[in-house]
Amino acid sequence: MARSETATTDLLRLLDPAERLTAQVSVNGRGPYAFLVDTGADNSAISMELADALGLARAGRTVLHGVAGSAVVDEVVVASMRSGRRERADMRVPVVPRQNLGADGLLGLDWLAGNNVMLDYSRRRMTIAPHLPLPRGDTFTVPAKTQRNGLTLIDAVIPGVALTAFIDSGSTTTIGNLALLRAAKAHEAILGSALDLRLKSVTGQEMSGTVAILSFLRIGPVQIRAVPVVMGPIHTFDYWGLTDRPALLIGADVLQKFRSVALDFKRGEFRFSMTGLN
Repeated sequence: MARSETATTDLLRLLDPAERLTAQVSVNGRGPYAFLVDTGADNSAISMELADALGLARAGRTVLHGVAGSAVVDEVVVASMRSGRRERADMRVPVVPRQNLGADGLLGLDWLAGNNVMLDYSRRRMTIAPHLPLPRGDTFTVPAKTQRNGLTLIDAVIPGVALTAFIDSGSTTTIGNLALLRAAKAHEAILGSALDLRLKSVTGQEMSGTVAILSFLRIGPVQIRAVPVVMGPIHTFDYWGLTDRPALLIGADVLQKFRSVALDFKRGEFRFSMTGLN
């Protein structure tokens, strides 16, 4: 998860935080509380404020990874965590200040455990289930491949460059690595000038990055024009082993341009339902 923090400029107005979808989660029988579902995080987490309110005792330390690096944080044991019909017991989760999470907690890939996700932006709803509805007439399908590390990748294109991408429903901003920045410059894929900014990650750390507008991003048959992307030495790409080739983390700012996005891990495909994209 990442949020941009810098002065207001015409360029950075395009990076206003996107509205991310949350799930209602009960913790130890209390709640429900608003948790982000973060398909770019391997571990779930809980806010420090909620952990303290529930009286959860610290149960050791763990390493947490974010866009700006890794940090050692406290963790707690949650006896039960429930959302809809899905429940997990005895989860060890890191504790993070709420201002860094932007929610009471987040559900990561450990929570999904092979389940599918439907991000329905038109209805402001999210569904986590073993099976999802099949495609409609205005839906296109993109093949997806899950790596050994649990991350699921799709192909995308910017002018002159084929790249690897993954969907991060917990990030407000679409983010690229340094290899993508170099390739975008070499192929003149950037509109106007780039601008420096600071990124703050879920770990609370900050780092420098560059925001630029890519002339287009193509996912499957759909081309999205004028896409703002933050690029730099992002730790997330190091962690997932995506440093050496152009790679993109697709955040909620791009995802919410679609009516819905279905992450069907069991069928090995992602399905995008279109709105008024051009």
